[in-house]
Amino acid sequence: MRATFLGTAAGDTSRTREHSGLLLEAPDASLLLDCGGNVARHFHAGEYPADVPTAIWLSHMHSDHVGQFSMLIQSLWLRQRRAPLHVFGPAEVLRVMEDWLVRCILFPGLIGFPIEWRPVQPGVPVTQGPFTLTAFATDHLVNLAQQFQKAHPTTCFECYGAAIDVAERRYVYSADLAHPRELAPALTGRPVTGLFCELAHYPEDELFRELAPYDIESIYITHYPDAFAGQEKRLKHAAQEQGFKGAVHLLQDKVAEEI
Repeated sequence: MRATFLGTAAGDTSRTREHSGLLLEAPDASLLLDCGGNVARHFHAGEYPADVPTAIWLSHMHSDHVGQFSMLIQSLWLRQRRAPLHVFGPAEVLRVMEDWLVRCILFPGLIGFPIEWRPVQPGVPVTQGPFTLTAFATDHLVNLAQQFQKAHPTTCFECYGAAIDVAERRYVYSADLAHPRELAPALTGRPVTGLFCELAHYPEDELFRELAPYDIESIYITHYPDAFAGQEKRLKHAAQEQGFKGAVHLLQDKVAEEI
């Protein structure tokens, strides 16, 4: 499988990197994990066919994860996509995105391809082509919910990462976390070929200490602040000191890896 890191920046705007977007390509299917950066431009510049991606995972409502979703739909429409697009995520996130497309004049009867809205629940696997996706809830928005949910009861404060099983291998997408311990449901019980993990909300020592007991072949660090740029050697040393035995990769935008 091929992983292309379309956007690796954290929530703060970066001078050199786009916001969250990771494309996984298996034979005959593709999965876009979040849509915060200008993925439409990447797809067009890279001469991807309009039936890419097959599916999209939207983890939560922060703009650096969903802010370019409507632009991607507009691009796929203008490029005459006809294949169905399957969109996964928390139910309320999908409801908001569906309504937003209508408000952006991207009506189901106009765009020329069906969007299949597929709400997920933590711990319940769903299948799309070669991908089996199992959501796990993170506490990324819990503090904000405690402060603001009463005043804004229609806002969705759920955030879901994903365990992704394909071709007898497991990959894990962290989405955003409050603490690395929230990865446990996806890391427990079987080896992990690749962990796509953010590093914007806790110290690197906490991350590697939490991951040390698990069987993880490689961690691909994405969604990190600019201060970490060029610090791969230091991160590898921190991982070694905390007992993490897997390979450590610090990603840049547009980098593609065979995983």
